[in-house]
Amino acid sequence: MRLTRCALVLSTMSAVVIAVPTANASGGDLGRQVLPAGDGWAAGGTGTTGGSAATAEHVHTVRSRAELAAALADTAPKIVYVAGVVDANTDDAGNPLRCEDFAVDGYTRDAYLAAYDPAVWGRDQDPSGPLEDARAASAAKQGATIGLPVTSNTTVVGLGRGAGITGGSLRIHGADNVIVRNLTFRDTADCFPRWDPNDNSPGQAPGNWNSLYDSVSLQRATHVWVDGNTFTDQPNPDSAAPVHFGRPYQVHDGQLDITTGSDLVTASRNVFADHSKTMLIGSSNTSTTDPGKLRVSVHHNVFRDVGERAPRVRFGQVHVYNNLYEPRDHHVYSWGVGVNSAIYAQDNYFRFRDGAKPEQAVYNWGGTAMTERGTLVDGRPTSLLAAFNTANPTTPLGTDAGWTPTLNRGLEPAHRIAHLRAGAQPPGVAVHGVGTFATVQSAIDAAPAGAVITLQPGVYHEVITVPASKTGLVLRGSTGRASDVVVDYDNASGTKKPDGSTYGTTGSATATLAANDFTARDLTFRNSFDRAKHPEITATQAVAVKATGDRMLFDRVTFLGHQDTLYADSPAVGTRARQYYRNCSISGDVDFLFGRATAVFDRATITALDRGGDPNGYLTAASTRRDNPFGFLIINSTVVSGAKARTYYLGRPWHPGGDVDAIAQVVVRDTVLPAAVKTAPWTDMSGFSWRDARFAEYRNTGPGAGTGTDRPQLSATDAARYTVRAYLAGTDGWNPS
Repeated sequence: MRLTRCALVLSTMSAVVIAVPTANASGGDLGRQVLPAGDGWAAGGTGTTGGSAATAEHVHTVRSRAELAAALADTAPKIVYVAGVVDANTDDAGNPLRCEDFAVDGYTRDAYLAAYDPAVWGRDQDPSGPLEDARAASAAKQGATIGLPVTSNTTVVGLGRGAGITGGSLRIHGADNVIVRNLTFRDTADCFPRWDPNDNSPGQAPGNWNSLYDSVSLQRATHVWVDGNTFTDQPNPDSAAPVHFGRPYQVHDGQLDITTGSDLVTASRNVFADHSKTMLIGSSNTSTTDPGKLRVSVHHNVFRDVGERAPRVRFGQVHVYNNLYEPRDHHVYSWGVGVNSAIYAQDNYFRFRDGAKPEQAVYNWGGTAMTERGTLVDGRPTSLLAAFNTANPTTPLGTDAGWTPTLNRGLEPAHRIAHLRAGAQPPGVAVHGVGTFATVQSAIDAAPAGAVITLQPGVYHEVITVPASKTGLVLRGSTGRASDVVVDYDNASGTKKPDGSTYGTTGSATATLAANDFTARDLTFRNSFDRAKHPEITATQAVAVKATGDRMLFDRVTFLGHQDTLYADSPAVGTRARQYYRNCSISGDVDFLFGRATAVFDRATITALDRGGDPNGYLTAASTRRDNPFGFLIINSTVVSGAKARTYYLGRPWHPGGDVDAIAQVVVRDTVLPAAVKTAPWTDMSGFSWRDARFAEYRNTGPGAGTGTDRPQLSATDAARYTVRAYLAGTDGWNPS
């Protein structure tokens, strides 16, 4: 189980009960704590105390962007407690702002891509002209909203579990004596990245998309302690970015960047995750403000699945000690040795996975030397510097950075870092009258039948199961937006278990939901398995949800995956199960709505993903039992697709194991169909003809709609029998609509 910092609330009452712990689980007030003596470079000189001495009138608790901005504008020594999650992309009244709300002077992404496509613009000059000016003006408008200036003598601290800032950029510019602790910084996304055709990354295609906003930015800042925070791009990780001009469309800049003559900084016990350009120390190779400064300690942090800059250094004396690194397949490098840099890397622990290699851990950005001591790779002593020098004999680095750190409080042998815990206070599940739990599954396990579990914003990296015994359970997101709360895992059918066997289709599910009368509302279930990253896996079915309960309601829920996204099934071949999917979003490509349940998709948005082939995919693969008149009903919905015209099937008949009594029943009616839908939209499967199934359409519209001998249509009389009410009523009259 991998967990991005979030919070959940569970209640057995009709109202949601939210338990807010004190600022420090150990009983101390984080707002009044100061950096201990000797704890890295920020302990040098006068030390770092932040706003710990603030008087009562300068202690603020904030819950919105407007409140946070006003509190930070207080020029006296101050403590700012962040309660809950502050969304920076909001106006002063708290209304959410989209990228379109910041765009000015006619900027659109499509127009920008068309204007500066290297095939049109070339690669010799940077973008310029009206569209580039419009992009810059739009970015400035967004920056004025999400940028949060921090003044001297300030402590900003998350209040209890799950506190954080989403989409915001905390700017410690020209300030001294600042502490930032116990916050989750999430998805600081630039709506208006700039294309630079001449900015190249090691081993990558030419050019880069560059963004402006760091989650935390230090410029001309001194005596700063950044401690116990979590930095993540979820639910919008760099690894999922679209590709334009051959390069990822990068909407994130640094997570923690320390530049422009900043000095005496300690970054400790943070988690940096799911990101590309993570921590930059130093402004440019020609800076006149950085030499003699940029003294930074980076210790007891976790760098998990980050691409590069962990950190990249120019000029500074940087002590990198007791950090846990877990690079994966898109790893470029960890330690970037830049001009006049002096990195002293000591007692760090690495786990390389998914093709990441030890010789990639170091990169020479124009430096001359670094010091490395005590590195362990999977428990084995390893010199990553030596591995780099062996692999790069024409650009070797020396082994002595020319200094020895003395401010190294907490330094310990690397083997103790193998299971390092860091980051903002972990999420909690407040079970009314029971206690607090750390994961969705532990909350489910503790919940009685009929309980309500509320998930705070975040990405929950775990596999969950709601057993049949938990009847009436409600799982809901707290914000009303499904995209804010994501339950995610990445198993595929062919993924190997620890014992060497594979999960299979059913076992690949991120969420297995078996309880009758279950409700899910305002959240996302995702299976993030990536075929391209795992060519060794040929069984690529990857289920986001397997649902087998009766009278199940999914309201404003998003299901994300590729093949076999949503397995709408029943608990046994001879048992019927009714499921109502209302105002849901479902995406996938191959058979991504499948199973034998009686399932209604009402007012759904169904996204048929582009695989670049023909056929591109199949929306449905129902396996309805012969004696069940009601299988899948897609009604009042919209199917969208960027796939090439006439490359998608509406469905094919699934006969599990060759079962001749599985006779698919699917009706698509009153639904908008895209041009991607084939003119003959039903097809055979595994030797079984689609004409023997029960496929029909009625009154569909859009460029993919049509009639003909290969498109059976319901008559008006028949259509009156295939309604939401008819599918769901059963023998007990269930009517969730």
